[in-house]
Amino acid sequence: MKFFTSSEGNVIVEFIGITVALLVPLSIIANSSVMVANAYLSTDISARTAARAFVVSSSDASGSRAASTAAGLVAQDFDSRNGAITTKITCSKNPCLSPGGFVTVRVSKQVNLNLPRALGSRSVVVTSQHTAVVDELRSP
Repeated sequence: MKFFTSSEGNVIVEFIGITVALLVPLSIIANSSVMVANAYLSTDISARTAARAFVVSSSDASGSRAASTAAGLVAQDFDSRNGAITTKITCSKNPCLSPGGFVTVRVSKQVNLNLPRALGSRSVVVTSQHTAVVDELRSP
């Protein structure tokens, strides 16, 4: 009488089942983490570029246009599918380009994550800011 059954093929099936059950969720979470890191890098460089573009412009109006354009181009370079960002400019002096003044640019971007609905929020807002100094020798 034989008490043990043959289980030669079951180990491979169990290994594949457990591997798929673990790797699929891990790859989804890793993909979402990379998307957030990419958005952070994009907003950080966009804010720095926009602040620099603003302080070298000739007027406040052209500075706002230059900052928005620069931030948009950088965001588009990082993510061609979803380059929608919001840019907010604040100044320490009025007008903004007064010598010795500070210009702060805050860039925000909403990142839509590829997560299952069961995990809750499917989007995250990433924000970064940079402050640039208007040159002291700039003529008013």
